[in-house]
Amino acid sequence: MAVPKHVLVAERDPSVLGRLARALRSAGYATSEAGTGRETLRFVQMEHPDLVVVGLHLQDIGGRDLARILETNGTSLPVKTIVVCDASIPTDDCAFTSGAIERPVLRWLSIDEVVTHINAIFDLSVSKDPDLFTEPVSCGSIRMDPGELTVEVDGKPVDLSEREFRFLHTLALNGERTCTREELKNLVWGEDVEVVGRTVDVLVSRLRSKLTAASGREVISTIRGIGYRFTG
Repeated sequence: MAVPKHVLVAERDPSVLGRLARALRSAGYATSEAGTGRETLRFVQMEHPDLVVVGLHLQDIGGRDLARILETNGTSLPVKTIVVCDASIPTDDCAFTSGAIERPVLRWLSIDEVVTHINAIFDLSVSKDPDLFTEPVSCGSIRMDPGELTVEVDGKPVDLSEREFRFLHTLALNGERTCTREELKNLVWGEDVEVVGRTVDVLVSRLRSKLTAASGREVISTIRGIGYRFTG
C-alpha cells in the first residue's frame, strides 16, 4: 500500500483546524496540526510534510508571508503550500497587500472544496487512462464492465442506470480514497451540468439499496462532510 501524503494544517481557529484535519484524514491523508506560524515552521523542520494548508489570518505570521517563507529559502527544505480561508471572510480581506506574496487564496464554502483542491495538487483524481474506463473491474464479489455498463454481484446481474453505474465505477477506481461530492458531480453528471438539491443523495440511496439487496452488505460509505468511499 502506498504511503499516504502528509499534510500539515496551520489555522488559528481550533474548530476550523479540527474540521480540516479530520476531513483530510478521512480522505486518506496523514495530518499534523499547528495553530500559529511559528509552530508551523517548527513542524516543517521536524516532519517535512508534503503540503502545508495555511490559514490566511494566522495570529503571528500572515498566511501569504508564511507561504512565501515555506516555499522559498526560509526553511532548509522548501514545501508546497496553499493559502485558504472560510468564504465568510470578506473578499476585500483576501486582497493582495504590499509586500505579501502574490498568490490566490482558496475561499471555501465547504470542507470538500479544500479536499478536492488538495487531491488535484497530488493528481489523485481518477486517472484519464482510457483503459480504466473500458476494461472490466472486479472488487471482491462485484464485477463491473464499463463497455457493457453491466454490474454483477456474486455472478448475478444488478440492474443499474448509466449514472448509477458511473458513480459506482468512479468510487471503485479510487479504491480506499474518499471521492468528494464535487468530484463525483463533475465526473458523473459533467462539469457543465448544474446538480441541484438532493440529486446526489437520491442517487446514492437508490444505488445502495440495489447493491445491499444483491450483496447483503453496505459497499458505499458516507464520509460526513466530504463525500463517499467504496468499501465493497
